[in-house]
Formats: sequence, structure tokens, C-alpha cells
Amino acid sequence: MKKAKPGSEADSRLAAVLESISDVYYAMDRDWRMVLFNRAAEEFFGMTQGDILGRDFWELFPEGRGTEFGRLLEAAMGERKPGRLTAPSALRAGRTVEVRVSPLGQDGVGVAINDITERADAERAMRRSQHRLDLAVEAHGIGIFDWHVPSGKIVWNREEEALFGLPPGSFGGDLADWRKQVLPEDLEPMEARMSAAMAAREPTLSFEFRIRRPDGAVRWVEGAARFVYLPDGTPYRMVGTNMDVTDRKMAEQRQRLLINELNHRVKNTLAIVQGIAWQSFRHSGAPRSAVESFEGRLAALAAAHDVLTRQSWEAAPIASIVAGAFAPHHAGDGRLTAEGPALDLEPKAAVALSLAMHELATNAVKYGALSTDAGRVEVRWTAVGPKLELTWREIGGPPVSAPLHRGFGARLLEQGLSEELGGRVRLEFLPQGVTCVVEATLDR
Repeated sequence: MKKAKPGSEADSRLAAVLESISDVYYAMDRDWRMVLFNRAAEEFFGMTQGDILGRDFWELFPEGRGTEFGRLLEAAMGERKPGRLTAPSALRAGRTVEVRVSPLGQDGVGVAINDITERADAERAMRRSQHRLDLAVEAHGIGIFDWHVPSGKIVWNREEEALFGLPPGSFGGDLADWRKQVLPEDLEPMEARMSAAMAAREPTLSFEFRIRRPDGAVRWVEGAARFVYLPDGTPYRMVGTNMDVTDRKMAEQRQRLLINELNHRVKNTLAIVQGIAWQSFRHSGAPRSAVESFEGRLAALAAAHDVLTRQSWEAAPIASIVAGAFAPHHAGDGRLTAEGPALDLEPKAAVALSLAMHELATNAVKYGALSTDAGRVEVRWTAVGPKLELTWREIGGPPVSAPLHRGFGARLLEQGLSEELGGRVRLEFLPQGVTCVVEATLDR
């Protein structure tokens, strides 16, 4: 028995490999006769090797002449030039295929077809997303920069140049050019922050600084960036965005001025009310204790306003409200303790709780736990979701008995506070000490 020629063995191995791949593959000799047609091609075209092999390609697929695909085949066969084509599939609706045409030495042409529908869909989605991003960047004037840390070179987009007031293409492209735009008093703290962030290998950084444009205008810039580090931790790149926030900064400044003016007027009003009350009480024969109670409540109201002013009247930390109530009575001896998570109260709730804490503290000093050296007060609060629970508990004071009637302070706590907080207040005069439990819904 004769051995097969080496060329035949190679052709057999090639055919075996082509049968095993998932891509569609077929080949033609120099006379356009079909010489290879793998299983994937049989499934794709719905034709068997017996239907195809040995037949003329153009007789099988006459519609291919004159098309872009046909021209690729002609170029590969006649000029030995490879080609590539991506197009909707003519055989499978809704599918996208990539066709690669390659000359096979001097023997003919091979064609590989790969279904790339998912990849094409992903690429189209990415292009749409990029287009939307480009529109958003342009509409909002978002500057984008890419700083190559080792070389100091920076790449800017056109929005970044416009933000800095520079003509298109005029940015020099290095760190020194950027530094020239930043106000000196902001520059050093800003470099310091970036250096500290990179030294600590922080992944991100946010910042604000001022620039001076070529026309002399000073603008506020807000930025955010992400660092890229080499495997050894060396900073390699800093990529981020900048936005002009001058209008927002000016609005915030005007708001602060208005709030400070409002607070000043409120304090003046409270002082006038206090003066009127003092004059009224002086000739009314009211006991001194009533005058002191009234003045104390005005002081508590003023203290709550101070806390809210520091927070731009947006919210007040509950810890500050409690500390303000303790302030006139805190001896620093550990008899007054307050514990709880960091929580902010809306202005209405903050004022109400401040008055309530004042009433409880004043009562504790006069009659309760703080009227003796052994007594103490604990204030604790917790929050689960939007629910706040605060507990005032007096310990170690004189024995307590329930009053025969509810005074103004008790009514303020049980009725006024519960209404203002939209919750419930339980005031208990237990023998071991007064306990007040406040339940409210946080405005988040």
C-alpha cells in the first residue's frame, strides 16, 4: 500500500482543524471551485458538503457578483489582497457577521465568517453612550483632564480650555501651565492635598480652587479625580473632571449674608422681647422664678438659632442641641453625659428639642438629680431607619413624686414637643428620677 503524499497529509490535517472550529469557513481554488466547506458552514448555509464541494462558487452564489463581498473575493483571487467586511447577514435576519477573505498562497481563496451580533450591539451601545456623554459634557461645560504624573504632561478637552478662558488648542500641556492659572493662595494647599493623597495611595480626590482667566476674571472650580498607580504604588496618572461653580459659590455667599442678617435681626427681636418682658414683670408682682424661667426659655431659643445659623439653617446636629442645653449647668465632673449617633434635625424640630432640653435641664437643677451632688443625668438617642428615640434619665437625685398638676414645662414637653416632632413624648416622674422618652420621625 502506497503512502499518502505529504501534501495530502497536510490537507487532511487542515481539513480536520477547520472541521473543529466554530467559525464558518470555506475555500475555493484558482478556478473558483469549492474545495473546503466545514460543518459550521453547512449549518450556516443550510447546505451539505456533497451539495457544495467541486462546484463553481459563482454558480452557487450568483447574487454575490458586483457586491462589496464579491469585490473582496475578486481582489483576493486576482491581486492576492486580503480583505474584511462587517455587515448584516443576508441569511439570518437581525444578525451581524464579520467576513474575512484571505488568499491561500497561490492556490486559491479562503473565507471565514464570524457572527459578531453581540459584539456589534455592545459597540453600538457604547457609541450611543459615548455620544450622550459627549453631549452632557458639552452642555454642562465639564472639563476633562488626564495628567501623566511622571512627565507632568496634561491632556485637556476643549471644555477644560473654555473653563480656563483659553482659546482652543492654546493650553501648553504641562503642569507648569496649569499652575499659572491657579491663584497663589489656593495653589499651595491644592498641591499639598494632591501630594498627601498620592502618598497615602488614595484612589480618589475632590477639591475646589480659584483660577484667574486671561481677561482677569476670577472663577471657582470644583474638581474630582481618580488616581492610577503602578504595581509598586508609584502614582502614574490622575484623570478627572472640573466644573465652573462660581455662580453656586456666589449664591452660597449671598445666602450666608442673608442668614447672618436674619440671625442678627432675630437676636435683636429676642432682646427687645426680653426687655419688654422685664419691664412688664417688674410692675406685675410676678415672682422672680417666673422671670428667670421666661428669660431661660428665650436664651434656649437663641441658642437653637445659633446652632442653625452655623448650619446655614439647613439642619442642626442633635449633639449640639443637647450640649447647648447642658452648657449653663455642666460642671465638667461627668454628671451630665450624652451619647448617640451623629444625626441632624430639621430647623423646626431642632428649635422644639432645644426648648425641651432646656426645660428638663432647668427642672433637674431646681428639683431633680442636679439639685444634689450625687445626682447625674444621662441622655441617649438611637435611630433605626427614620425613627428617632431619645431618652432623658435622671439618677441619684432626691426621691421624686408626681406633681398634682402639669405646669407649663410639662405641657410644653408632652404636647408642644410631640406636635412639633410629629411623634410622641412620655414624661414619667419615677421615684428614682424623672425620665423623658421622645419618639419622632426624622426628616431625611
